[in-house]
Amino acid sequence: MDTVQLKIKHRPFCFSVKGHVKMLRLVFALVAAVCCLADGALIYRKLLFNPSGPYQKKPVHEKK
Repeated sequence: MDTVQLKIKHRPFCFSVKGHVKMLRLVFALVAAVCCLADGALIYRKLLFNPSGPYQKKPVHEKK
């Protein structure tokens, strides 16, 4: 009897269309995570060194 051998055509993950999509998602997720961390660090730094806000509030009657 003849045995039937199936040839499985296997492409590496990075060469398939799904692989490209998944790698792009991973890259965008990493970029988004870095942006969120940088944004949080900048906001923390701003609030730490200038807790009153971007400008000093002065009463109207103290104009010079």
